[in-house]
Amino acid sequence: MKSPFFAVGCVFLSMAACSAPQGKKLASHGTGLAPVAEGPGGGSANSRQAPVATGPTTKAANLAIGDSGGAVSLYKEGTVTVTLDSSQKDGYQWRLSEIPDPTVLKLVSQDFVPGATPEARGQEKWVFQAVGPGDVDVKMWYGDLRTSPLSGSSTYNFVASVGDQTEPVKKTKKAKSKKA
Repeated sequence: MKSPFFAVGCVFLSMAACSAPQGKKLASHGTGLAPVAEGPGGGSANSRQAPVATGPTTKAANLAIGDSGGAVSLYKEGTVTVTLDSSQKDGYQWRLSEIPDPTVLKLVSQDFVPGATPEARGQEKWVFQAVGPGDVDVKMWYGDLRTSPLSGSSTYNFVASVGDQTEPVKKTKKAKSKKA
């Protein structure tokens, strides 16, 4: 009689251990985003400010490994695509440290594109969609299931700042009246 309960408990615990925790919206302080911890590399949570999206708001953004630590401004329903080098041999792949707040940003797809040869590294392509207004920190790490997010060999982070407009306001030209 104990074995069914034991099996259900083990399944539940394994699911909880493999899933990333839920992230939250970043608090806005008028001039930027809330301070964010630097992570395992050092520094305290109060030693640096999170990046503030200073560029133009866009419908679609593409990020690569060199853009880690940056920020992007998106319109609601816009997308951000993150492309990272990966070698999925032995179970290594990019993983989310925490799931972004689903009221701001949701993961739409995650694909692996193999390299040209079996020895070549491929790329992982992550596509996120802006759902609602707010700022959210997206944290990723590279490793296998035996590696913890804190000891992952590589990390990638960015801040997505989502506005409440679905697209830019189009300017209309006023018709000039003809003088008689």
